[in-house]
Amino acid sequence: MRVAVPVLEKEVNGKRLINPHFGKSDWFALIDIPSGRVELRENPALHLERGRGRFIADMFYKEGIKAVLVKEMGPGAFEKITGLGMEVYLIPQEVKFVDDAVELFKEGKLERLTEPNET
Repeated sequence: MRVAVPVLEKEVNGKRLINPHFGKSDWFALIDIPSGRVELRENPALHLERGRGRFIADMFYKEGIKAVLVKEMGPGAFEKITGLGMEVYLIPQEVKFVDDAVELFKEGKLERLTEPNET
C-alpha cells in the first residue's frame, strides 16, 4: 500500500516535517508501506489560486496512492480524492513528523475522515 503526506521542505534531525496545509503544500511524501521507500513529489498545482485538489488527486491516483494522511483538507480536495477511491486519515495536531504519522497509520491509530475538516 502507498500513502501520501503533505510535507515541508525543511527537515529536523533528518526527519521530514508534515505540512498542515494540504493544498498549499509544496511537496508530498509518497510512502510505500511494505518497503518504507519514500519519494518526494512537487505539488503539480501550486501555481493555482483555487482548485488544486483535482490536480493533486490525479497525481496520487497515477502514483497508486490508497490513503492520504493530513492535518486538514478542504471540501474540493476531499471530494476529488475520495471520489477516486482513496481514503483520508487525520494526523493529530501534536504529531509533527512524517515517520510518526506513518507509524500511527500502520498501527491503525489514525481516524478516518468522512468529511472535509479545513478550518
